[in-house]
Amino acid sequence: MSKNRGLQALEETVLEKNLCTLCGACASLCPYLRPSQGKIVKMHDCDIADGRCFDYCPRTEVDLEGLHENVFGQGYQDIELGPLKRIIMARATDAGVREKAQTGGVVSMLMSFALKSGVIDAAVLTQRDASHLPEGFVAGQPEEILNCAGSSYVAGPTLEAFNRGPMENKEKIGVVGIPCQVLALGKMKSSALETRTPIDRVALVIGLFCTWALAYRPFLGYLRERLDGAGIVKLDITPPPERRLKVFTEETVIDIPLDEIRPFIRPTCGVCLDMTSELSDISVGTVEGFDGWNTVIVRTDRGEDLIKRAVEAGILESRPLPDDNTQHLKEASVLKKQRALKALKERGEMEDGYITVAPELVQRILSYPTEEGS
Repeated sequence: MSKNRGLQALEETVLEKNLCTLCGACASLCPYLRPSQGKIVKMHDCDIADGRCFDYCPRTEVDLEGLHENVFGQGYQDIELGPLKRIIMARATDAGVREKAQTGGVVSMLMSFALKSGVIDAAVLTQRDASHLPEGFVAGQPEEILNCAGSSYVAGPTLEAFNRGPMENKEKIGVVGIPCQVLALGKMKSSALETRTPIDRVALVIGLFCTWALAYRPFLGYLRERLDGAGIVKLDITPPPERRLKVFTEETVIDIPLDEIRPFIRPTCGVCLDMTSELSDISVGTVEGFDGWNTVIVRTDRGEDLIKRAVEAGILESRPLPDDNTQHLKEASVLKKQRALKALKERGEMEDGYITVAPELVQRILSYPTEEGS
């Protein structure tokens, strides 16, 4: 691996290998990197030997045990779902919010409640323009949060907005992101480089479950052909066993088998070890078999406090997650880790220092009994 840890090394180890996650962590740190139409574009060469662009990237060298120690005060020991206090299922009590938001509306309601109650002063979210291109957005008002609800299943540079602002120095910041973005935030927090990003003011991180993200241009090109000019209102992927993409337009709903969109999955998703955003305060996904409910993993004290206060305020309702759902979630998470470790070994990235995981943890992950691996 190159001794350079700046833009040159980022090009060699990530961009040229098509491993960019488009998380946005490198963008707007300097004039040289910008997001454009679903990719990160280098504007000019840079000769800085140790750059934040390289240090923050979730696809450069990662010491998982060190990151977990920094965020949670313990090493990387929880191989199934990461550190957690409890797992519940929850949903917004407002039916209108559930209708507009993804699944149960938990993320939108939690971020809105955090903003209203002073836990945060600004929220970094993902919004979509008229062409369904995701981009980062800084929300300062609760109504702006609901406008960002929903998912496009397309990778977007959310953290570019975190780097760019505008934000005041006094603000406490909340961030909603998928696993690669949450990992980048963990790397920012652990970085030894001089920081001019507002990472020390992050007061809440809500992570989303994610198995993969799609590349914008090929996926949207495919949809335009299927929709024949109709505008997209909402996208939704149904939970197992159905697992189909439903595209809502103003006039109809188009049902697409997932196998048709798998060719648009970004290659970098195959080397991602994290399905449930393990470095967040709260992780949120979908509950299989319970339409309109979110799975919620509470990981930290501040996450626990926010959930408890939201339920007491009556904006969320919660139930225990059934044991069968919990076990299936654990297995799905470990399967993603197993596939990623095997892919990393095939690429030779483990030996090159791309990722640091204690050998005994690698063995525990690879030997974990799953339907696919047992």
